[in-house]
Amino acid sequence: MSESEELSLSEDAAPETEEEKPWWDDPSLPWKHKPTRADLACYGWIAAVAVYGIALLPLRAILIGWSPPAAAMITGGRTSVVATGAWVFVNGGPWILYWFLASLSLVKFSWVYWWAGKLWGTNIIELLAGQSKRAKKRAERAVRITNRFSLLAIFLTFLPIPFPMPIVYAAIGAAGTPLKKFLPPVIVISGIFQALYLSLGWWIGEPAVKIVNLYAQYMWYVVAVILVGMLVTWFWRQRKPKPETEEN
Repeated sequence: MSESEELSLSEDAAPETEEEKPWWDDPSLPWKHKPTRADLACYGWIAAVAVYGIALLPLRAILIGWSPPAAAMITGGRTSVVATGAWVFVNGGPWILYWFLASLSLVKFSWVYWWAGKLWGTNIIELLAGQSKRAKKRAERAVRITNRFSLLAIFLTFLPIPFPMPIVYAAIGAAGTPLKKFLPPVIVISGIFQALYLSLGWWIGEPAVKIVNLYAQYMWYVVAVILVGMLVTWFWRQRKPKPETEEN
C-alpha cells in the first residue's frame, strides 16, 4: 500500500475515533465543567423564572382588572401597587399586609441571580447580557457600578430606568457577597419603593379606581393583543434563515 493511500485511510478513520463532546460542554451554558447538582438546580430555577415572567405577560392585565391587591401580591409590579393604593382608599383593607407581600413579591427571585453569580461568576453575566452591543455596554456599566457601589446599584434596579437587575445581582454574587448581606438591603429598598407607589395610589384615590375599572372592561382585548404579539414574534424568529455552516 502506498503512503498516500495510508494517509487517506487514516484521515477517513479519524472522525470515527474522535470523541464527541459531552452535552454540558457547550459555550451557550454558563459552566465550564461537568455540572454539579447545584449547577443544574440553579439553571433550572433561571429557566423557571423565565417561564414565570412569560406567563405573567398576558396575566397581568387580568389580575389588575380582577383584583389590584392580588396582582400586587403576586407580581409586585408598580402599576398593580399604585392601583392597590387607590383600591384601599375606596374599599379599605389590610394595606400593611398588601404592602408587605407586594414588597416580598417584587424581590422573590433575586436570590436566583445572586446564586448564579456565585456559581458561575462572569460567565452568567455574559450570557445574561445578550448579544447586542447596546446590551453588552449596559451590562458592563452595571457591573462597574455594582463593583464600586453595590448599594447604589441595588437602588437603581428599582427605578423605572434600563438598569439590568439580573446583571447587578449576579455581579454581587460573583463578588462573593454572602446572601445574608445581600438580601436585607434588597428587601428594605423594595419596601421603600412599594410604600411610595402605594401612597401614590392612595393620593390619587377614586380616579385611579375608575381607570382600573375601565381598564378591566377591555382587559381581554389587551390580553389578546399580547398573546398575538408573542405568537407573531415566535413565528418570525422561527422563519429567520439559519446561518449556513461552511463545509470542510
